[in-house]
Amino acid sequence: MKGVVCVLMQKLASLPWGALALNTVGGILAGIALLLWSWVRRKVTAWQFKQVFGSGVSEDGFALIYAELALRSPSETYPYMKPRGDPNARFSMSTPVPISEVRGASYLSGSIGAIVRKTPVVRSDAETRAILDLDFVSFGGPRSNFKTDDCQSNSGNTLALFDHQNHQFVARSNGQRLIEFEPGFDYGLILKIRPSQFPNRVWFACAGIGEWATSGAAWFLANKWQEIRKEAGRHPFAAVIRVRPGQDQSAEMVRFLTS
Repeated sequence: MKGVVCVLMQKLASLPWGALALNTVGGILAGIALLLWSWVRRKVTAWQFKQVFGSGVSEDGFALIYAELALRSPSETYPYMKPRGDPNARFSMSTPVPISEVRGASYLSGSIGAIVRKTPVVRSDAETRAILDLDFVSFGGPRSNFKTDDCQSNSGNTLALFDHQNHQFVARSNGQRLIEFEPGFDYGLILKIRPSQFPNRVWFACAGIGEWATSGAAWFLANKWQEIRKEAGRHPFAAVIRVRPGQDQSAEMVRFLTS
């Protein structure tokens, strides 16, 4: 076959208009090869992405779960104002959402959409509190987000806990601190488990100590997942992330555990 192709190309080149035709054919073949290479590279990247996030990330229903909050004791009908806006304008809402969790959901949604061409659903922890048979990423600590609490308290978690009482991340096995915090940084925890009740599902929690820790952990998961894949493959893991306040992109991994 290769010899036949070479003969045909030589005959084509010998024609008066052969050089132009040869260049055209070569351009078409190069374009096809480039498209094929792009398709293969995208498929490989999506396969690697699903090693970390689970196969459910490419299916309908993969959820990004924010913590639904409420005012403890509303002092007025319209308790909110617009920062750097009209000082006389007042607003109300029944369930405010932490801005760090909005940033975190945005990072993960963008990454999932770009790599596996799916749009995850955004749901509240109150809405999904009774549901265990789903794949999700939750944002916020176990006291603010019911699904983060599910993630770390499930018997499928053998790695790490967010110790709210002592403001620390500790090993599930012995309660020892995973890291000593340094001043000037916020610290987040990324926890991935497979719940014992539904081992084919994957649960993630991005929780933090400090306002930027949760969104920094989510940014790291969304953008540095290849680093995680090299360490853990498709296994559960716990990663402690350090981030400078105000700079999610400064997030770096300082401790890693995997089963």
